[in-house]
Amino acid sequence: MLRIKFSTGPTKLTSADFKTYHLPIPSKGIKEKRNSETELLFDNEYEAVVYADQIEEIVTTVSKTSPLKNILRDLATTIRNDDTIRNYLEYSTIYQWLKNWVKTIRSAIKPSPIS
Repeated sequence: MLRIKFSTGPTKLTSADFKTYHLPIPSKGIKEKRNSETELLFDNEYEAVVYADQIEEIVTTVSKTSPLKNILRDLATTIRNDDTIRNYLEYSTIYQWLKNWVKTIRSAIKPSPIS
């Protein structure tokens, strides 16, 4: 099981916030610690990366002035900056291949400006 600790500045994210904002719950759930720290629980690194991708997709739909936008960015950044995740991504050639493949497809279907 993979545990990623999430705590940011003055605003903390709790399990109640996940319900309030209708955020996806990590695969193994959320655990709140006594020191106002929240742990995100995943089966493995792959699930954490997929979860971070989901969070980043949600960020694009949130209003720029919403406080939720900063929370979501911090959440995705926390996952991406975790040492275990960084090592996983660095040595995961399949993930890089898929990421590049999706980027290629997106650029192919994105309409180009008319000149």
